[in-house]
Amino acid sequence: MRLVMALLMLLTVAACKVGDFGEDRFKQYELNQPDCEKTPDRCIDGYPW
Repeated sequence: MRLVMALLMLLTVAACKVGDFGEDRFKQYELNQPDCEKTPDRCIDGYPW
C-alpha cells in the first residue's frame, strides 16, 4: 500500500508544470495589478496594494 501511495504521489508531482501559465492566466493576473501612474490612489509609494 505504501508503494502505491508513493507512486501516486510521484506521478502527481511529475505531472505538475510549476509556473507554466497560459496567456489567459497572465491577463487575469495583470487585471488585478493597478497601473500606479494612471491610478495613484490605488498605490502606496509606487507599489500596488
